[in-house]
Amino acid sequence: MDGYLLIRAEGNEYGLRVDQVLAVADGFELYPAPSTHPAVRGVTPMRDRLVPLVHLAALLTNGTPAPDLGRTVVLAKAGDTLLALEVDDADEVVPDPLEPVPEAWQLPWAAGVAERGGMLIPVVDIEALVERLTPAGVSEQT
Repeated sequence: MDGYLLIRAEGNEYGLRVDQVLAVADGFELYPAPSTHPAVRGVTPMRDRLVPLVHLAALLTNGTPAPDLGRTVVLAKAGDTLLALEVDDADEVVPDPLEPVPEAWQLPWAAGVAERGGMLIPVVDIEALVERLTPAGVSEQT
């Protein structure tokens, strides 16, 4: 299926490609784990294993996670790597096709954009996120 899962993180809307989303859950457990990347909060149990929990907004903006945990986690897969993405909410699956990222936008992590309500929403490529995190040693193999 083409399209994206519409999510919100730190007040911004993003999409996640549906072919990279495995599950969405409200609420999650967090266990501290060492990491050299500030966006990684620790690990969370998902599908009978511990998966890195990544604060999505902090990773995308090179910022620091908010002190309070988000309400929702999205389990995403890129190749053999699983990531649990902490977001504020996951709203709906939108079947619309993606368009190329405008050249003026500096979003190396975007797989494309989708138009919604007259606005362009960046759609995150999980593989690009894994590449950003891999040097920090936080990827989890399935």
